[in-house]
Amino acid sequence: MSDKSIKIIFFGNTEFSNPVLIKCAESYNVCSVVTNPSKKMGRGQKFVDTPVKILAKNYKLETIECDNLLDEGFIKKLKDMNPDLFIVVAYKILPKSLLSIPRYGAINLHSSLLPKYRGAAPIQRVILNREQITGVSTFLIEPKVDTGKIIEQAKCNIDENDNYGTLSEKLSLVGADLVISSIDKYLNKKIEPYLQDESLVTLAPKITKEEFLIDWNNEGSEINAQIKAFSPYPGAYTFLSGKRIKFFQSELINSQSSSEPGKIDNITPNFFDIACTKGSLRIYKVQIEGKKIMDAKDFILGMPTLKDGRFS
Repeated sequence: MSDKSIKIIFFGNTEFSNPVLIKCAESYNVCSVVTNPSKKMGRGQKFVDTPVKILAKNYKLETIECDNLLDEGFIKKLKDMNPDLFIVVAYKILPKSLLSIPRYGAINLHSSLLPKYRGAAPIQRVILNREQITGVSTFLIEPKVDTGKIIEQAKCNIDENDNYGTLSEKLSLVGADLVISSIDKYLNKKIEPYLQDESLVTLAPKITKEEFLIDWNNEGSEINAQIKAFSPYPGAYTFLSGKRIKFFQSELINSQSSSEPGKIDNITPNFFDIACTKGSLRIYKVQIEGKKIMDAKDFILGMPTLKDGRFS
């Protein structure tokens, strides 16, 4: 349902937020978009806008770049817009001083089936835990993170070949439709938000740097999930002859290997296999430190001593 009289302020930063912003802009009056300030990045230290700011520019939407959500000038500016609703997707935690501004409160899109996987990294965590189903939830924001009343949920299958990138894209598209549905049903009292069942809570804490390092003493299924969870960014890594090597595409080979974990025990022109404690991994995409991601065949050609190597 489209209603341009409904004034929305949208909060978001990442590519995940963009499908929701598009849907909101098409259906409602997005009077402003709040996003992080542009940052200097790369060797040239050029300023780079957030994906949300780039999209907002294309849609000719007003943007506010804000680092400090408690800034009095920023708060006054939002109040002066007299918004009906905040929509928050992949953004920071909003303080109480902001939550009281919109007439009907603030709706957040979370990429899990709450109360499961509350926290900063729900998509990576479901892949690491080798789940087969996940989803998205819309809920009314409360001061405590991811605890508000649920409006709606939608499930999404996790396919065998899904990684963090592909699953994020699927969830963002499902989430965009869910947000529009939730706004309509919530504002028109077609649905009653309900409390989360605290007995079913699981957590999805922020990923630590230590979790990117591959331990070849783990089972192949666990390492394969690790590679998927951190692809296409930042990449699960290991070491070969003192060089850091990242893997971005792999396949679990269930055949038992007689080689010690981390040993390369099969090389073909297009891929190579690495022994794990249980099963082996077939590697298709690799990145050597300081170089771009490449197909395994190019990696093999550039590493003539690969057959004698062992990852550690």
